[in-house]
Amino acid sequence: MENNPLRPLFDKLYVTIEGRVNARKDYKSGRKYARGLGHDPRVTEKYATEIRPYWKQFKVSVPRRFWFDLLANKDKPFSPKYIPDDLWFSRIVPYYSDTILAKAWQDKCIQNILFPDMRHPETVVKCIAGVFYDDGLGLLTQEQAVARCHGAGRVIVKPSIGSGGGRGIKFCDIGDMTDGEVLSLFRDSGKNFIIQKKLVQHPDLARMNVGSLNTLRIITFLHGGRVHVLSSVLRIGGADSEVDNVSQGGFQCNIGPDGRLCGKAMTHFRGKWEYFAIHPGSGIPFSDVVVPGYDKVLRAVTFYAARMPHFKIIGWDIAVDPDAEPVLIEFNALPGHNQETEGPMFGDLTDQVLEEVFGRRK
Repeated sequence: MENNPLRPLFDKLYVTIEGRVNARKDYKSGRKYARGLGHDPRVTEKYATEIRPYWKQFKVSVPRRFWFDLLANKDKPFSPKYIPDDLWFSRIVPYYSDTILAKAWQDKCIQNILFPDMRHPETVVKCIAGVFYDDGLGLLTQEQAVARCHGAGRVIVKPSIGSGGGRGIKFCDIGDMTDGEVLSLFRDSGKNFIIQKKLVQHPDLARMNVGSLNTLRIITFLHGGRVHVLSSVLRIGGADSEVDNVSQGGFQCNIGPDGRLCGKAMTHFRGKWEYFAIHPGSGIPFSDVVVPGYDKVLRAVTFYAARMPHFKIIGWDIAVDPDAEPVLIEFNALPGHNQETEGPMFGDLTDQVLEEVFGRRK
């Protein structure tokens, strides 16, 4: 099977079919969501004069207008260079990243092995394909795994494969559980999960929303012999929430080059994007916050992004501990984009990227 010449064809067919299925799903959900927002007058005015001429340079169908109503809506800058979700996930990310390798490499249970020089949350137990391990991948029996949970305190239990948007995450005081309750938690969590102690974050970030771990989402792009930081946002949990995901009431705010948050954060509120200058839970203006150790965060993600050529577009979820040191929460080899917050993903690189992926018409 190793030398089977059909294997690359099967892999390519799988990626193509998966991309088309995802594109269709993204197209439907994007169109439905854009209907609720209404038309952006800038898009109505400029679709024929700027957007269509720009995209007709490349060998790809011109994106439908609703994508620009969606991505350039409200306070975001207008541009014909927004990348629609269906093209992002079905064509662009698979072009630059190996989607087949990604399924294994994104396993949260091996990320401390892949990135040994970064700090990680303290791990209680790992479960990979139904087999229990300690943090260093030392084998554990089920009884040993249960024993490690006693006295662990407040923990987060999350799927180690195939999670996203905070789905499947549980918080619990595992140290107070009986052996039977811990075993029940194991069974409910499936065959691939990780249990980690709740991380203590830097007080400058904790004050935004004490209950949640407020993290940076940084997207890097390995291109042209260097690592570009395409996007950098801080995600903050909503009031009374232990997760910072926007899909669950959280906020995301652009981070400037000096680590200071920009003036407004976005949240998904009542079916559409809304902007806030002040966190409604803590009452702190977003522009008053500077991410501690931001230069260290950027050095860490660019260092490792340069050494992951199978995945040229990477999403990094990073926390900052009380020592202002970056802590890797999650590495995502097939990330979404942050265009809803920051504008066109590739900026000045957009023409070059679209020509590489789709080709340019003569």
